[in-house]
Amino acid sequence: MTEPKNQDLETIEVLEQALYEALPHLNDPVYQPPVLLWQVLGVPQQQGVKEMQSALIKAIEALKPAPDVAPYAHSQRIYELLYLRYRQGLTQEETSDRMKLSIRQIRREQKRAIHNLAQWLWGQRRTDTPAVAGTPSTDGGNIETDPWRSQVQQELAILQQNVPETKSEVAAVIARVVQVGQVLTAKHNIQLRVDPIPKNLTAVIQPSALRQILLTAIEKLAQLMASGEIVLLAEMAGDIITLTVTGGPIVTDTLPDSAPLPSSDLIQELLGDQGDTLNIRRAAETIVFRFRLPSAGDPISVLVVDDNADLVTFFRISVTNTPYQIIHLADGERLFETIAVTKPNLIILDVLLPGMDGWELLAYLHEHPDTRAIPIIVCSVIRREELALALGASLFLPKPVRRREFIEALDEAYSRVAG
Repeated sequence: MTEPKNQDLETIEVLEQALYEALPHLNDPVYQPPVLLWQVLGVPQQQGVKEMQSALIKAIEALKPAPDVAPYAHSQRIYELLYLRYRQGLTQEETSDRMKLSIRQIRREQKRAIHNLAQWLWGQRRTDTPAVAGTPSTDGGNIETDPWRSQVQQELAILQQNVPETKSEVAAVIARVVQVGQVLTAKHNIQLRVDPIPKNLTAVIQPSALRQILLTAIEKLAQLMASGEIVLLAEMAGDIITLTVTGGPIVTDTLPDSAPLPSSDLIQELLGDQGDTLNIRRAAETIVFRFRLPSAGDPISVLVVDDNADLVTFFRISVTNTPYQIIHLADGERLFETIAVTKPNLIILDVLLPGMDGWELLAYLHEHPDTRAIPIIVCSVIRREELALALGASLFLPKPVRRREFIEALDEAYSRVAG
Protein backbone atom coordinates (compact mmCIF):
# COMPACT_ATOMS: atom_id res chain seq x y z
CA MET A 1 0.00 0.00 0.00
CA THR A 2 1.47 3.34 -1.04
CA GLU A 3 1.97 5.81 1.77
CA PRO A 4 0.32 9.21 1.26
CA LYS A 5 2.68 12.06 0.55
CA ASN A 6 3.24 14.73 3.19
CA GLN A 7 1.33 17.36 1.22
CA ASP A 8 -1.57 14.89 0.88
CA LEU A 9 -1.62 14.35 4.63
CA GLU A 10 -1.70 18.10 5.22
CA THR A 11 -4.61 18.47 2.78
CA ILE A 12 -6.50 15.57 4.36
CA GLU A 13 -6.14 17.29 7.75
CA VAL A 14 -7.60 20.49 6.27
CA LEU A 15 -10.37 18.42 4.67
CA GLU A 16 -11.16 16.83 8.05
CA GLN A 17 -11.59 20.29 9.57
CA ALA A 18 -13.87 21.28 6.68
CA LEU A 19 -15.98 18.17 7.31
CA TYR A 20 -16.16 18.89 11.05
CA GLU A 21 -17.58 22.28 10.13
CA ALA A 22 -19.90 21.18 7.31
CA LEU A 23 -21.42 17.89 8.50
CA PRO A 24 -23.56 19.42 11.27
CA HIS A 25 -25.12 21.63 8.55
CA LEU A 26 -25.92 18.76 6.20
CA ASN A 27 -29.60 19.76 6.03
CA ASP A 28 -29.13 23.53 6.26
CA PRO A 29 -30.09 25.13 2.89
CA VAL A 30 -28.39 28.47 3.62
CA TYR A 31 -25.07 27.17 4.95
CA GLN A 32 -22.02 27.96 2.82
CA PRO A 33 -19.43 25.14 3.00
CA PRO A 34 -15.65 25.70 2.76
CA VAL A 35 -14.31 26.00 -0.78
CA LEU A 36 -12.21 22.84 -0.37
CA LEU A 37 -15.36 20.71 -0.02
CA TRP A 38 -16.74 21.91 -3.36
CA GLN A 39 -13.43 21.07 -5.01
CA VAL A 40 -13.03 17.63 -3.44
CA LEU A 41 -16.65 16.65 -4.09
CA GLY A 42 -16.35 17.88 -7.68
CA VAL A 43 -19.48 20.06 -7.45
CA PRO A 44 -19.38 23.49 -9.11
CA GLN A 45 -20.50 26.17 -6.66
CA GLN A 46 -23.05 27.51 -9.13
CA GLN A 47 -25.01 24.25 -8.76
CA GLY A 48 -25.89 25.29 -5.23
CA VAL A 49 -25.55 24.02 -1.68
CA LYS A 50 -28.21 21.36 -2.08
CA GLU A 51 -26.19 19.60 -4.79
CA MET A 52 -23.04 19.68 -2.65
CA GLN A 53 -24.94 18.30 0.36
CA SER A 54 -26.35 15.52 -1.84
CA ALA A 55 -22.82 14.60 -2.93
CA LEU A 56 -21.69 14.51 0.70
CA ILE A 57 -24.61 12.23 1.64
CA LYS A 58 -23.64 9.90 -1.21
CA ALA A 59 -20.08 9.84 0.16
CA ILE A 60 -21.38 8.77 3.58
CA GLU A 61 -23.50 6.06 1.93
CA ALA A 62 -20.43 4.85 0.03
CA LEU A 63 -18.92 3.88 3.37
CA LYS A 64 -21.87 1.63 4.17
CA PRO A 65 -20.50 -1.90 4.66
CA ALA A 66 -21.77 -4.88 2.71
CA PRO A 67 -24.78 -6.73 4.19
CA ASP A 68 -22.61 -9.66 5.31
CA VAL A 69 -20.35 -7.46 7.49
CA ALA A 70 -20.87 -8.21 11.18
CA PRO A 71 -22.86 -5.56 13.11
CA TYR A 72 -20.02 -5.14 15.62
CA ALA A 73 -17.41 -4.53 12.88
CA HIS A 74 -15.47 -1.28 13.01
CA SER A 75 -16.64 -0.24 9.53
CA GLN A 76 -20.26 -0.74 10.62
CA ARG A 77 -19.76 1.52 13.65
CA ILE A 78 -18.12 4.19 11.47
CA TYR A 79 -21.03 4.24 9.04
CA GLU A 80 -23.71 4.08 11.74
CA LEU A 81 -22.17 7.01 13.59
CA LEU A 82 -22.00 9.17 10.46
CA TYR A 83 -25.59 8.23 9.60
CA LEU A 84 -27.03 8.92 13.04
CA ARG A 85 -25.03 12.07 13.82
CA TYR A 86 -25.27 13.81 10.47
CA ARG A 87 -27.95 12.28 8.28
CA GLN A 88 -30.46 12.00 11.12
CA GLY A 89 -29.01 14.93 13.05
CA LEU A 90 -28.88 13.21 16.45
CA THR A 91 -26.85 14.69 19.29
CA GLN A 92 -23.85 12.86 20.75
CA GLU A 93 -26.00 11.86 23.72
CA GLU A 94 -28.78 10.51 21.51
CA THR A 95 -26.23 8.66 19.36
CA SER A 96 -24.70 7.22 22.53
CA ASP A 97 -28.08 5.81 23.54
CA ARG A 98 -28.77 4.37 20.08
CA MET A 99 -25.35 2.76 19.62
CA LYS A 100 -25.01 1.62 23.25
CA LEU A 101 -21.62 3.33 23.54
CA SER A 102 -20.35 5.80 26.10
CA ILE A 103 -20.03 9.49 25.23
CA ARG A 104 -16.25 9.08 25.30
CA GLN A 105 -16.46 6.23 22.78
CA ILE A 106 -18.80 8.28 20.57
CA ARG A 107 -16.33 11.17 20.52
CA ARG A 108 -13.46 8.83 19.67
CA GLU A 109 -15.41 7.02 16.95
CA GLN A 110 -16.65 10.34 15.53
CA LYS A 111 -13.05 11.47 15.08
CA ARG A 112 -12.20 8.20 13.34
CA ALA A 113 -15.31 8.36 11.17
CA ILE A 114 -14.56 11.85 9.89
CA HIS A 115 -10.93 10.89 9.29
CA ASN A 116 -12.04 7.88 7.24
CA LEU A 117 -14.54 9.97 5.28
CA ALA A 118 -11.85 12.57 4.52
CA GLN A 119 -9.44 9.87 3.31
CA TRP A 120 -12.12 8.31 1.12
CA LEU A 121 -13.05 11.64 -0.44
CA TRP A 122 -9.41 12.51 -1.07
CA GLY A 123 -8.78 9.12 -2.64
CA GLN A 124 -11.77 9.60 -4.94
CA ARG A 125 -10.49 12.98 -6.04
CA ARG A 126 -6.94 11.76 -6.79
CA THR A 127 -7.69 8.57 -8.69
CA ASP A 128 -10.85 9.41 -10.66
CA THR A 129 -11.64 5.71 -10.14
CA PRO A 130 -14.71 4.72 -8.15
CA ALA A 131 -13.48 3.47 -4.82
CA VAL A 132 -15.36 0.62 -3.22
CA ALA A 133 -16.42 1.06 0.37
CA GLY A 134 -14.59 -1.44 2.54
CA THR A 135 -11.38 -1.42 0.45
CA PRO A 136 -8.17 0.57 0.81
CA SER A 137 -7.72 3.61 -1.43
CA THR A 138 -4.56 3.78 -3.51
CA ASP A 139 -3.13 6.78 -1.65
CA GLY A 140 -2.90 4.91 1.64
CA GLY A 141 -6.24 6.10 2.97
CA ASN A 142 -7.34 2.82 4.51
CA ILE A 143 -11.10 2.61 4.40
CA GLU A 144 -11.10 -1.15 4.75
CA THR A 145 -13.41 -2.96 7.08
CA ASP A 146 -10.22 -3.91 8.95
CA PRO A 147 -10.84 -7.61 9.66
CA TRP A 148 -8.21 -7.66 12.42
CA ARG A 149 -9.82 -4.79 14.34
CA SER A 150 -13.27 -6.29 13.88
CA GLN A 151 -12.00 -9.63 15.14
CA VAL A 152 -10.46 -8.00 18.23
CA GLN A 153 -13.76 -6.29 19.00
CA GLN A 154 -15.65 -9.55 18.46
CA GLU A 155 -13.31 -11.40 20.83
CA LEU A 156 -13.73 -8.68 23.45
CA ALA A 157 -17.52 -8.83 23.11
CA ILE A 158 -17.48 -12.62 23.58
CA LEU A 159 -15.11 -12.28 26.53
CA GLN A 160 -17.42 -9.72 28.11
CA GLN A 161 -20.38 -12.08 27.73
CA ASN A 162 -18.54 -15.07 29.19
CA VAL A 163 -16.67 -13.16 31.90
CA PRO A 164 -18.64 -9.99 32.71
CA GLU A 165 -16.20 -9.00 35.45
CA THR A 166 -14.81 -5.58 34.49
CA LYS A 167 -12.59 -5.03 37.52
CA SER A 168 -8.96 -6.03 37.84
CA GLU A 169 -7.01 -6.59 41.03
CA VAL A 170 -3.87 -4.87 39.79
CA ALA A 171 -1.33 -6.76 41.93
CA ALA A 172 -2.78 -10.15 40.93
CA VAL A 173 -2.80 -9.24 37.23
CA ILE A 174 0.79 -8.00 37.33
CA ALA A 175 1.92 -11.17 39.13
CA ARG A 176 0.54 -13.28 36.27
CA VAL A 177 2.04 -10.92 33.69
CA VAL A 178 5.50 -11.30 35.25
CA GLN A 179 5.30 -15.11 35.10
CA VAL A 180 4.72 -15.00 31.36
CA GLY A 181 6.81 -11.92 30.62
CA GLN A 182 9.98 -13.31 32.18
CA VAL A 183 10.07 -16.03 29.54
CA LEU A 184 10.34 -13.34 26.86
CA THR A 185 12.66 -10.91 28.66
CA ALA A 186 15.12 -13.66 29.61
CA LYS A 187 15.74 -14.33 25.92
CA HIS A 188 16.80 -10.68 25.53
CA ASN A 189 19.00 -10.72 28.66
CA ILE A 190 16.55 -8.28 30.28
CA GLN A 191 15.48 -8.23 33.92
CA LEU A 192 11.75 -7.84 34.55
CA ARG A 193 11.10 -6.08 37.84
CA VAL A 194 8.01 -4.88 39.71
CA ASP A 195 8.16 -1.92 42.06
CA PRO A 196 6.13 -2.34 45.29
CA ILE A 197 2.40 -2.07 44.51
CA PRO A 198 -0.01 -0.40 46.95
CA LYS A 199 -2.55 -2.78 48.43
CA ASN A 200 -6.13 -3.07 47.22
CA LEU A 201 -5.66 -1.39 43.83
CA THR A 202 -8.67 -2.30 41.67
CA ALA A 203 -8.94 -0.89 38.15
CA VAL A 204 -12.05 -0.68 35.96
CA ILE A 205 -10.94 -2.95 33.11
CA GLN A 206 -11.36 -6.61 32.19
CA PRO A 207 -8.45 -8.60 33.74
CA SER A 208 -7.63 -10.46 30.51
CA ALA A 209 -7.50 -7.15 28.62
CA LEU A 210 -5.15 -5.63 31.21
CA ARG A 211 -2.83 -8.64 31.04
CA GLN A 212 -2.57 -8.37 27.26
CA ILE A 213 -1.96 -4.61 27.45
CA LEU A 214 0.97 -5.06 29.84
CA LEU A 215 2.44 -8.02 27.95
CA THR A 216 2.23 -6.07 24.67
CA ALA A 217 4.11 -3.14 26.22
CA ILE A 218 6.76 -5.49 27.62
CA GLU A 219 7.23 -7.20 24.26
CA LYS A 220 7.54 -3.91 22.36
CA LEU A 221 10.15 -2.65 24.80
CA ALA A 222 12.11 -5.93 24.73
CA GLN A 223 12.35 -5.69 20.93
CA LEU A 224 14.18 -2.35 21.33
CA MET A 225 16.64 -3.54 23.98
CA ALA A 226 19.73 -5.79 24.07
CA SER A 227 19.96 -5.87 27.88
CA GLY A 228 18.91 -3.79 30.88
CA GLU A 229 15.60 -3.96 32.71
CA ILE A 230 11.89 -3.41 32.31
CA VAL A 231 10.10 -2.07 35.37
CA LEU A 232 6.37 -2.24 36.12
CA LEU A 233 4.91 0.34 38.49
CA ALA A 234 1.38 0.98 39.74
CA GLU A 235 0.36 4.14 41.60
CA MET A 236 -2.89 5.62 42.87
CA ALA A 237 -3.81 9.31 42.76
CA GLY A 238 -7.39 10.22 43.61
CA ASP A 239 -9.69 7.96 41.59
CA ILE A 240 -7.05 7.18 38.94
CA ILE A 241 -4.62 4.26 38.82
CA THR A 242 -1.50 4.93 36.76
CA LEU A 243 0.42 1.95 35.40
CA THR A 244 3.85 2.48 33.83
CA VAL A 245 6.07 0.04 31.97
CA THR A 246 9.58 1.47 31.58
CA GLY A 247 12.36 -0.18 29.58
CA GLY A 248 15.97 0.72 28.96
CA PRO A 249 18.56 1.24 27.77
CA ILE A 250 17.10 1.42 24.26
CA VAL A 251 19.43 0.38 21.43
CA THR A 252 19.86 3.60 19.48
CA ASP A 253 20.61 1.73 16.23
CA THR A 254 17.20 0.07 16.55
CA LEU A 255 15.36 3.26 17.52
CA PRO A 256 17.31 6.46 16.77
CA ASP A 257 16.33 9.62 18.63
CA SER A 258 14.65 10.96 15.50
CA ALA A 259 12.56 7.81 14.93
CA PRO A 260 8.85 7.67 15.80
CA LEU A 261 8.00 6.15 19.15
CA PRO A 262 6.53 2.64 19.21
CA SER A 263 2.76 2.38 19.15
CA SER A 264 0.15 -0.35 19.46
CA ASP A 265 -3.28 -0.58 17.86
CA LEU A 266 -3.95 -3.62 20.07
CA ILE A 267 -3.39 -1.64 23.26
CA GLN A 268 -5.68 1.12 21.99
CA GLU A 269 -8.44 -1.38 21.20
CA LEU A 270 -8.07 -3.20 24.52
CA LEU A 271 -8.17 0.04 26.48
CA GLY A 272 -11.57 0.77 24.92
CA ASP A 273 -13.15 3.75 26.71
CA GLN A 274 -9.83 4.54 28.31
CA GLY A 275 -8.10 4.67 24.91
CA ASP A 276 -7.09 8.33 25.22
CA THR A 277 -5.22 7.61 28.47
CA LEU A 278 -2.32 5.80 26.76
CA ASN A 279 0.87 7.83 26.71
CA ILE A 280 4.21 6.70 25.24
CA ARG A 281 7.27 8.87 25.70
CA ARG A 282 11.05 8.75 25.52
CA ALA A 283 13.07 9.75 28.58
CA ALA A 284 16.86 9.69 28.06
CA GLU A 285 17.70 6.06 27.21
CA THR A 286 14.30 4.65 28.19
CA ILE A 287 10.85 4.31 26.67
CA VAL A 288 7.87 4.66 29.01
CA PHE A 289 4.38 3.24 28.40
CA ARG A 290 1.90 4.91 30.75
CA PHE A 291 -1.76 3.91 31.18
CA ARG A 292 -4.29 5.75 33.31
CA LEU A 293 -7.31 3.72 34.39
CA PRO A 294 -10.25 4.59 36.66
CA SER A 295 -10.16 2.98 40.07
CA ALA A 296 -13.06 0.67 40.87
CA GLY A 297 -12.90 1.49 44.57
CA ASP A 298 -15.69 0.15 46.73
CA PRO A 299 -18.83 -0.51 44.69
CA ILE A 300 -21.89 1.67 45.26
CA SER A 301 -24.70 -0.81 45.77
CA VAL A 302 -28.08 -0.03 44.21
CA LEU A 303 -31.09 -2.07 45.29
CA VAL A 304 -33.62 -2.20 42.43
CA VAL A 305 -37.14 -3.13 43.56
CA ASP A 306 -38.91 -3.91 40.29
CA ASP A 307 -40.64 -6.97 38.81
CA ASN A 308 -39.56 -6.10 35.25
CA ALA A 309 -36.61 -8.44 34.64
CA ASP A 310 -35.80 -6.87 31.25
CA LEU A 311 -35.49 -3.43 32.81
CA VAL A 312 -33.20 -4.78 35.52
CA THR A 313 -31.00 -6.32 32.82
CA PHE A 314 -30.88 -2.90 31.13
CA PHE A 315 -29.85 -1.35 34.47
CA ARG A 316 -27.07 -3.93 34.88
CA ILE A 317 -25.73 -3.20 31.39
CA SER A 318 -26.00 0.55 32.00
CA VAL A 319 -23.78 0.48 35.08
CA THR A 320 -20.98 -1.46 33.36
CA ASN A 321 -17.67 0.35 33.96
CA THR A 322 -19.24 2.59 36.61
CA PRO A 323 -18.92 2.40 40.41
CA TYR A 324 -22.52 1.16 40.71
CA GLN A 325 -23.54 -2.43 41.40
CA ILE A 326 -27.12 -3.63 40.94
CA ILE A 327 -28.94 -5.81 43.50
CA HIS A 328 -32.39 -6.99 42.41
CA LEU A 329 -35.58 -7.64 44.37
CA ALA A 330 -38.73 -8.46 42.38
CA ASP A 331 -41.24 -7.37 45.06
CA GLY A 332 -41.42 -5.62 48.39
CA GLU A 333 -42.23 -8.60 50.61
CA ARG A 334 -38.63 -9.13 51.71
CA LEU A 335 -37.52 -5.51 51.32
CA PHE A 336 -36.41 -4.76 54.87
CA GLU A 337 -34.77 -8.18 55.20
CA THR A 338 -32.82 -7.57 51.98
CA ILE A 339 -31.79 -4.08 53.07
CA ALA A 340 -30.49 -5.43 56.37
CA VAL A 341 -28.30 -7.97 54.55
CA THR A 342 -27.12 -5.96 51.54
CA LYS A 343 -26.97 -2.45 53.11
CA PRO A 344 -27.56 -0.64 49.80
CA ASN A 345 -26.28 2.87 49.16
CA LEU A 346 -29.27 3.69 46.92
CA ILE A 347 -32.72 2.26 46.22
CA ILE A 348 -34.57 2.29 42.88
CA LEU A 349 -38.27 1.74 43.57
CA ASP A 350 -41.06 0.91 41.12
CA VAL A 351 -44.68 1.75 41.98
CA LEU A 352 -46.53 -1.07 40.21
CA LEU A 353 -45.39 -4.04 42.28
CA PRO A 354 -47.04 -7.33 43.25
CA GLY A 355 -48.43 -7.20 46.78
CA MET A 356 -47.60 -3.96 48.59
CA ASP A 357 -47.28 -1.13 46.05
CA GLY A 358 -44.40 1.27 45.79
CA TRP A 359 -46.15 4.20 47.45
CA GLU A 360 -46.65 2.21 50.65
CA LEU A 361 -43.08 0.94 50.58
CA LEU A 362 -41.76 4.46 50.02
CA ALA A 363 -43.66 5.77 53.02
CA TYR A 364 -42.40 2.94 55.25
CA LEU A 365 -38.81 3.42 54.08
CA HIS A 366 -38.96 7.14 54.74
CA GLU A 367 -40.46 6.71 58.20
CA HIS A 368 -38.26 3.85 59.40
CA PRO A 369 -35.12 5.04 61.25
CA ASP A 370 -32.94 2.32 59.68
CA THR A 371 -33.78 3.31 56.09
CA ARG A 372 -34.66 6.99 56.29
CA ALA A 373 -31.16 8.09 55.25
CA ILE A 374 -31.00 5.91 52.10
CA PRO A 375 -31.70 7.97 48.94
CA ILE A 376 -34.65 6.53 47.02
CA ILE A 377 -35.32 7.07 43.33
CA VAL A 378 -38.88 6.30 42.30
CA CYS A 379 -38.78 4.94 38.75
CA SER A 380 -42.21 4.31 37.28
CA VAL A 381 -44.58 4.76 34.36
CA ILE A 382 -46.96 6.36 36.87
CA ARG A 383 -45.79 9.94 36.62
CA ARG A 384 -46.54 11.35 40.04
CA GLU A 385 -43.35 13.21 40.83
CA GLU A 386 -44.92 15.51 43.41
CA LEU A 387 -46.39 12.56 45.31
CA ALA A 388 -43.06 10.68 45.17
CA LEU A 389 -41.14 13.62 46.60
CA ALA A 390 -43.82 14.26 49.24
CA LEU A 391 -43.52 10.66 50.46
CA GLY A 392 -39.75 10.97 50.85
CA ALA A 393 -38.16 10.11 47.47
CA SER A 394 -34.95 11.89 46.60
CA LEU A 395 -35.70 11.85 42.86
CA PHE A 396 -38.39 10.77 40.43
CA LEU A 397 -37.31 9.07 37.18
CA PRO A 398 -40.09 8.41 34.64
CA LYS A 399 -40.10 5.28 32.49
CA PRO A 400 -38.97 4.58 29.81
CA VAL A 401 -35.45 5.31 30.98
CA ARG A 402 -32.37 6.08 28.94
CA ARG A 403 -28.94 5.04 30.13
CA ARG A 404 -27.59 8.57 30.44
CA GLU A 405 -30.62 9.69 32.47
CA PHE A 406 -30.30 6.63 34.70
CA ILE A 407 -26.61 7.20 35.47
CA GLU A 408 -27.18 10.92 36.03
CA ALA A 409 -29.97 10.13 38.49
CA LEU A 410 -27.71 7.71 40.37
CA ASP A 411 -24.93 10.30 40.46
CA GLU A 412 -27.24 13.01 41.75
CA ALA A 413 -28.87 10.83 44.41
CA TYR A 414 -25.56 9.44 45.64
CA SER A 415 -23.94 12.89 45.77
CA ARG A 416 -26.49 13.90 48.40
CA VAL A 417 -25.14 11.34 50.85
CA ALA A 418 -21.51 11.24 49.72
CA GLY A 419 -20.94 14.95 49.42
